[in-house]
Amino acid sequence: MMRVRDHFDAELASLRHQVQDLGVQTNIAIERALTALTNQDRELAQEVQQDDRLINTAQRALEDHAIALVALQQPVARDLRSILSIIAIGSELERIGDYAKGIARMVLGGEEAEPLEPPADLMQLATMVQGVFGRALDVISNGDFAAAQALAAEEAEVDLLYRQVKHTLAHSLASHPNPARAADFLLIAHKLERIGDRSTNIAERVVYWLNAQVVELNP
Repeated sequence: MMRVRDHFDAELASLRHQVQDLGVQTNIAIERALTALTNQDRELAQEVQQDDRLINTAQRALEDHAIALVALQQPVARDLRSILSIIAIGSELERIGDYAKGIARMVLGGEEAEPLEPPADLMQLATMVQGVFGRALDVISNGDFAAAQALAAEEAEVDLLYRQVKHTLAHSLASHPNPARAADFLLIAHKLERIGDRSTNIAERVVYWLNAQVVELNP
């Protein structure tokens, strides 16, 4: 017969797999949203918007599982820290999924919206952010504190490029033939920057989860 502790450890491992799976779903949403932006693929953008509900459902299932573990298993402090950290990471992932959905919405615009032609520096920002988020997922999987710190340094570079992109976009609005549509690039850049910030939040949560250390990787 499985001991109570063994059963709890199995449930905790299952919870960890859930948050990793949620991370994979979110990563796919980001990749598809940016592909839709690059290729001006309205059909793919619509799919990203529709599939966001799957991320929301997975996040709620993760939270329900975590709450059930707290209610039924009465975890000790270390285990409670793990569970609460996983809940927080799930929330960060759900919000990142919302940013992917928002980028897809910008691709679609209104029914008569002209196609977006994203500038090169915006797409460079997108590539950097994808890298930061991918490494945040690696931190969830391997709990590497050094990797979490390296991620923070990369996110600082994202912030720097974001400020440059925002400055360039803002100054180009007046000369753009469709300023309202061009302003969507500013919104996309902001959503990308927020993905970077929340990726750092995820790394901070993993450090707390595994090492009981409260660190600020993005001061």
